[in-house]
Amino acid sequence: MTRKTRSMVEHRKREAGMTMIELMIAMVVLAVGLGALSILFINTTYTDNRNSKDTSATLLAQLVLEQISAQHPNSTATIALTDCAGNVWTIATADPTAIPPPSPPVGTGASLNNNAGSLYYGQIDPTQAYAAIPANYKMQYVDCGVGGRRVTYDVRWNIVQITSYARLVTVSSRQLSPGTTGYGGLRFALPVTVRGIQGM
Repeated sequence: MTRKTRSMVEHRKREAGMTMIELMIAMVVLAVGLGALSILFINTTYTDNRNSKDTSATLLAQLVLEQISAQHPNSTATIALTDCAGNVWTIATADPTAIPPPSPPVGTGASLNNNAGSLYYGQIDPTQAYAAIPANYKMQYVDCGVGGRRVTYDVRWNIVQITSYARLVTVSSRQLSPGTTGYGGLRFALPVTVRGIQGM
């Protein structure tokens, strides 16, 4: 065997496989990449679940708005709404305050935020204590979820009687964090607010 051939054979033998160090480095790179992907999947699932709850909060606020708007503006009727847990919630549909409303309008029910510099300006004040809201202008609605899971929503509304034949209805809804009774908690969610003017 010539010298050149022998050196080529020895060269091929040295490059025949991976060393243990190269294999360990490849495994570390793969583990870091898979760990990052698993975190991404977990965050995506959490965001998707939160978006689903925000959609449910919007639909619940819209339901209350439509129930109130279905009544005549002069009506003092109440509506009964039953949630998944069997709780019967009474929805008041009237504003017995003065017509025309004061400026800024106050209405009846959950307080409206009249601070122009606030993030919640013109909306239901999320900092108002749940207990301070008059009865029949609030509810903690329990919604049925997948696999027997239940989600509780804090729903508040305000009704401003503009004239004898028109009123402004503002409804706010958001998911409550487990174990809390008001705004705040571990998983804070901004309230969804819907508003409508009803008139005849």
